[in-house]
Amino acid sequence: MLVMIDENGVADVYDDTYDIVIHCENEEDQKDARLALKNVRRWIPVTEKLPEPETYILVSFDNFTLPDIAIYRVDDDGSGAFYPGDEDYTYLSVGFYVNAWMPLPEPYRSEVEEKLVADTGWKDHYRGRFEKVE
Repeated sequence: MLVMIDENGVADVYDDTYDIVIHCENEEDQKDARLALKNVRRWIPVTEKLPEPETYILVSFDNFTLPDIAIYRVDDDGSGAFYPGDEDYTYLSVGFYVNAWMPLPEPYRSEVEEKLVADTGWKDHYRGRFEKVE
């Protein structure tokens, strides 16, 4: 606990029990730490907040153990529903109850993007990557 006194001389108690301090060696490390904190993923209960319409998300269910990729759509009357991927039916219509959601992570991108060699086709480019290893 910290006791803080403002510019008017009024004292207040600040509970720092759950504060986290991140020490960074330089400005680049600080930027990386801020980006990492922004990208923290957590499940958001549907009772707390609904996702932006027409955005792919990951959903969790009350009555099923595996999450799924979904989209949230809002109808003309303002009501909304969760749909599996690009399907035209809702989860509710097949008995699945969405209880939470989270944004999808950004797709993986290697630091050095592989380039398809112009003289070879895609088969040669990927040859050997998926061959059975004994």
